[in-house]
Amino acid sequence: MGSTDENDPTAGTGQPSGESPETASAAAGNPAAAIAAAGNPTAGSGQPAGVSSEPGAEEAYERYRAARERYAVAKYEYKAAQYALKAARLREQVAAGGTVGKRGKGDKYGKYGKYDHHHHRRRHLHGGRQERSDYGQHGQYGHADGDSQEGVVRRGALGPVETRDSSDRRKGKQVVLDVVSTEPLGEHFQRLTLGGPGFADFRDNHFTDKYVKILFVDPALGLTPPYDVQTLRKSLPKHQRPVRRTYTVHSVDAEAETLVIDFVLHGDTGVAGPWAAAAQVGDPVAFSGPGGKYAPDPAADAHLLVGDESALPAISAALAAMPEDAAGQAFIEVGSPADEWELTVPSGVEVTWLHRGGEYRLGRSQLAATVEGIGRAEWPAGRVHAFVHGEKSMVKRLRRHLTEERGVDRRMLSLSSYWTYGQADD
Repeated sequence: MGSTDENDPTAGTGQPSGESPETASAAAGNPAAAIAAAGNPTAGSGQPAGVSSEPGAEEAYERYRAARERYAVAKYEYKAAQYALKAARLREQVAAGGTVGKRGKGDKYGKYGKYDHHHHRRRHLHGGRQERSDYGQHGQYGHADGDSQEGVVRRGALGPVETRDSSDRRKGKQVVLDVVSTEPLGEHFQRLTLGGPGFADFRDNHFTDKYVKILFVDPALGLTPPYDVQTLRKSLPKHQRPVRRTYTVHSVDAEAETLVIDFVLHGDTGVAGPWAAAAQVGDPVAFSGPGGKYAPDPAADAHLLVGDESALPAISAALAAMPEDAAGQAFIEVGSPADEWELTVPSGVEVTWLHRGGEYRLGRSQLAATVEGIGRAEWPAGRVHAFVHGEKSMVKRLRRHLTEERGVDRRMLSLSSYWTYGQADD
């Protein structure tokens, strides 16, 4: 209820008693201005800003209390406007045929994870872990894997960091396969096909971003997998200890008992790329997994897939898994046309290749700007299932854009920072 004091000019206005009309206007229309006014005890007094009347302690306290009240009003009016905007967007979503459901009690971030999420960033970002790259000083196209004993978090070439499918990871269990074939893809990819008797230990899952964690051991040690990792970490100097890298599994052929992993090559930099480039048929490979998190939702009205080289294997697998009548858009950024892949794509999905013209640089990347530039008329109606994986700043920027500007349900987002530009690893 408003004040009933006849000597109070703000009585009955809904404005706090004793507050000037100028400040009330600022609080309602411009919270920032109101907060600034709250910090200026001369606001609305007719006294020039910055001129002190040197008040006594009692008067100074009253000014402080009034400023604090004005600040509280502005803050909560801002919150009210913010939630009103969210409510309006949800109403539009429901009117367009979408649904608004409750998140699971045990899952703070909903069905599809944080950033809805990924920090999927995956510490997802996506368990409190830092992410580093396997690209040396350029920090390019990697994935995080923690090594708590060394106090270092390492990152590999491809694939997500965490999984909702923990049952298949079987902590400590190593699968050992051999390189069956090796094939270059374009200028900057190497495809390895792995197989052998150890395939019986590999338990596949339905995720299209499934990944494994490969162990790399110094060849000079002459060891044969599976490796006793704990003993090696305790007994070897740091530079010879085994390291782990996480990679997306491009495809699995259960009948042939093989799986395919694609590696991004960066010359002699890092651990994974040089190993993949030099791999020979018969070389053993030890890994744990698979894990995974994402698969295209067949009930979605449309799909959006966005990523750079690091996400290309997962995007390729997702497109191949979609039904023929699936609709949507895929935006894939590579260095040049020579790095484009032949993809299996549903007739209703449009694939756009973006070319940076060289190695990744923040100023060269076009992914975020391209997605932000999609016109309202071209944006798909209904429930959009989005997959955005790749460099951290791009993922963060599009997470905000998709949730705040496009109104995409956070539970329909799969976002993961595979690598961070500028971060070094070894």
